[in-house]
Amino acid sequence: MFLNTKEGVQSLGSGAIGDLRTDKTGAMVVAQGHAALAEAVIKGNCYGVCNQAGVTSQAGLSATTPVLTLYNPLGSGVNLVVWYAGAAFTVAFATAGAIWLAVGSVIQSAAVTGTLTTAHRNLLVGSSNSPKCQTLLAATLPAVPVGISLLGVGLTGAITTIPFAQTVGKIFDGAVVLSPGANASIQTGVASGASGMFCEYIWEEIPVT
Repeated sequence: MFLNTKEGVQSLGSGAIGDLRTDKTGAMVVAQGHAALAEAVIKGNCYGVCNQAGVTSQAGLSATTPVLTLYNPLGSGVNLVVWYAGAAFTVAFATAGAIWLAVGSVIQSAAVTGTLTTAHRNLLVGSSNSPKCQTLLAATLPAVPVGISLLGVGLTGAITTIPFAQTVGKIFDGAVVLSPGANASIQTGVASGASGMFCEYIWEEIPVT
């Protein structure tokens, strides 16, 4: 069996048929991890967003005012592929609590509402492409979401005693996909420290086929 191969990165249109890719030694090149993300970014359909000001989260999984919500509206024509989700805290929790990535299923009769962010950006910086999906502050969800992934645990220790605090997050690498009508938010088991929670997401939009 003979396979056509081509050395180097190709620039193919959507739906085009191309050759398998090799490096200069003839070894097959397979994009994964960071390389796959870079290729997705170059296509102009990857976006990032984070809070520009700290917010206090609700205590427990809640449909009311999550800190930052990803929402794929019905009729968007795309699937929202989550590459990364994480959160950082500048104020300690009053009591320890879990930190989840939580998702809400499609409810045809009720959309997610809230304040659209202005700080989201295409990760191909300078691209004019705008996202079809929405990132919302102080959103109202149609129903209480379900935690599907534990990102970390918020603790009560004095955070000013250490040089810096790590972000609690996870590289999902496309393992979570929001179909049109679905939503995702980062939520906490107890209320976060006052005005001290910041969230961030990286996502890709892929046409529904």
